[in-house]
This record gives sequence, C-alpha cells and structure tokens, in this order.
Amino acid sequence: MPDDAPLPANDPAPQTTGVCPMCGKPTQLKYRPFCSKRCADVDLSRWLNGVYAVPVQPTDEEDEES
Repeated sequence: MPDDAPLPANDPAPQTTGVCPMCGKPTQLKYRPFCSKRCADVDLSRWLNGVYAVPVQPTDEEDEES
C-alpha cells in the first residue's frame, strides 16, 4: 500500500500526526491537533474564558465615542 493511500476505516490502530499543544503527547487524528477530547476541551475552555485574548490599544476614534 502506498504511503499516501487512505487507511481502511476499520483500522483499530490510533494514528498520530504530531505533538499535542496542551500536554505534549502524540496527537490523535480524531482530535487533531490535540491528543484527546480532554485536551481539546481544555483549549476550548481557555478560549471561552478569555485566556487567549489579543491585546489591543484603543485608537483616538474609539476614545471619542466613549
């Protein structure tokens, strides 16, 4: 079988594609880029709670509207 051929759907072996950004374990294709549902949920929780916020500086126009 060529390396780029799709694997059968009934293949029980988990497939890894990299390293989980949350815990460093090998990632699982099902939860990519994470290794598990837990790490994916932790990341989602951080987004929803504002941990991953982009800092912005108000412009003069925004100051005038306040």
